[in-house]
Amino acid sequence: MNTPRRETRSMHLQNVQKFSTPLRIPPSPFMKNLGYGTGVNVYKLERSPKCGKVLSPWAVKRISQRIRNNEHASLFNSRIHEEANILRKLSHPNIVGFRGIIKNSDGVETLALECCKTSLGTLLEDRNEDNEGPLPAKYTLKMINDITSALDYLHTEVKLLHGDLKSFNVLVKGDFEICKLCDFGVSLPMDENGLIDFTKNPKLRYVGTNLWSAPEIIDEVEVIDCKADIFSFGLIIYETISLVPPHTLFMGETSDQENSNSSNLADNSCAELEVSEICENACGTRPPLPQAFQLTDEYNIIMEIFYCCTNESAEDRPTAKTIWTMLQNDNVNDKENQTMQ
Repeated sequence: MNTPRRETRSMHLQNVQKFSTPLRIPPSPFMKNLGYGTGVNVYKLERSPKCGKVLSPWAVKRISQRIRNNEHASLFNSRIHEEANILRKLSHPNIVGFRGIIKNSDGVETLALECCKTSLGTLLEDRNEDNEGPLPAKYTLKMINDITSALDYLHTEVKLLHGDLKSFNVLVKGDFEICKLCDFGVSLPMDENGLIDFTKNPKLRYVGTNLWSAPEIIDEVEVIDCKADIFSFGLIIYETISLVPPHTLFMGETSDQENSNSSNLADNSCAELEVSEICENACGTRPPLPQAFQLTDEYNIIMEIFYCCTNESAEDRPTAKTIWTMLQNDNVNDKENQTMQ
């Protein structure tokens, strides 16, 4: 009598099935809304404990319900899919971690990511509402250090242009313990020389956000490089001082003035259109700094970096590596001075 054969199922497979966490995403109403972007919403997914171990929450991104029902659904869905393809190849402490992607029965992609406390943009909005003044210099310097490290990795090792740098795409963990770059849905590949030639790659298109875009983007030049990201990064630094998006500092005052002068107009939309045009014409330029605050000496290096990053000519802007190295040298000098004292 032959000995009965055991089930052809390895212990390894049993262990994988026992301890793995399948990616199951509940409907949006059952999750906390962390934020939103163009055509997408981001939610906090609380994961159930596994084998007595508490699991950290994830952030999940999916196209908004409103977008799902119109002609742009496939575009935003493809961006989420492309972002997943990019993130799964990236490995850097200052870039948000990829956790997985799943497609539901309707074909909607949901991207699971490392969850951070909040975004820099949200923090700045809160400071502005509470009239707290510019972000403390130590936090801005920490953000500059972390994000330039991420950008240097993208620009030199990965040959990737982020393409949509702004404060809302900088995530903050804890009390500025670490800052991480996110949202790679419209990132663009650079060639071996660090260039993007739109004439050779007609399918590529810079999407970004106009308020943060470099002059060469606004002018639609045929060849760009990583310095387009650097200009946008300079405007993130600007946001930490002004607490508002670039080119919008005086929009409230302008809007009030236009409305007060338009009492004879049948439709105030003319005034709103003019304000919009003023803002649009300012895109691609260095925005004026607010006059209300007096910045202390600890902001000097921050302002120096801001001015260098927002030079009109791309050639006159520093690389991310240059900025990061300058900060390291400045930290060393500060420590030496403290030791001498």
